[in-house]
Amino acid sequence: MLVNFFLSLYKYTLMNKFLLFLSFYLLLSTNIVPQNNDPIVKTEFREYRFGITALSSLGWLTPLQQKIYSRGKIGLGFGWGFNVEKNFNPNTSFRTGFSISTFKARLNYYDDDLSLNHKTYYVLDAQEEFVNWSSNTTPPDGDLYQLINRKYKINYFNIPFILKLKTNEIGYFTYYGEFGASIGFKTKALVEDDIIALDSNLLSLDNFGNTSTKKDIDIKEGTKTIRLGLSLGAGAEYNLSGNTSLFFQLNWNYFLLDQLKSADKEKFLRKETSEASGIFESVGAKSIPGTIVLSFGVLF
Repeated sequence: MLVNFFLSLYKYTLMNKFLLFLSFYLLLSTNIVPQNNDPIVKTEFREYRFGITALSSLGWLTPLQQKIYSRGKIGLGFGWGFNVEKNFNPNTSFRTGFSISTFKARLNYYDDDLSLNHKTYYVLDAQEEFVNWSSNTTPPDGDLYQLINRKYKINYFNIPFILKLKTNEIGYFTYYGEFGASIGFKTKALVEDDIIALDSNLLSLDNFGNTSTKKDIDIKEGTKTIRLGLSLGAGAEYNLSGNTSLFFQLNWNYFLLDQLKSADKEKFLRKETSEASGIFESVGAKSIPGTIVLSFGVLF
């Protein structure tokens, strides 16, 4: 899996440029000379620093079966966290801690422009909870819908493991690049679905195929519990006084595992094996999540 990931990562030209920039930046980071007579401000070296951070993120889902499903609109998420930095020397540190964040992204389950598109169905009970679809021939009792697109809203408890490489302090600013990994544990998962209400013959109830929206449906069983990711970022600290600094940074996160359940573990989503066949099989819309995260906060 890791080999395939790095091969696919190599294909991203933008990412290659970023890696080249980051490598060059880190190579020179400890040898930057102040310009325009900016002072080099010396602060007391501390082995440990702590911080609080707020963050916002842009999230997306990239389907692995791109002839069947398509990426929907990018979602805007938010979060907060607590940082702990272990300083090895003035220019190198290890960052960990935790953050609580919300991942948002859309996935199109039915797209007319895709050559292998198919209709995806599910059933809700009277409490608008998903009904386990165990039969291959008959939909379970409840309200039957065709899923058009889905907005995911998933909360995670995240732990980062980051190596941070910094310049000397120049004119109250310290610049840095960082890279590492993170692990996230799902705490809550909801979806907002654009759907078409159907009768038992899979025909639209209003005869026009108009869509409506179902909000905040619990989907904890349709998404994976753990996500693993790689992170690359860069940022700056501004020295307020002593060892207290404001910081801001931008990170690009690529996650190694698809976020949705595979077809053999999917309990709710179904499609017909062929049009009007009356035979159903499970749907597995495997998709890789990604985020760009803007963070700012205080270190002390």
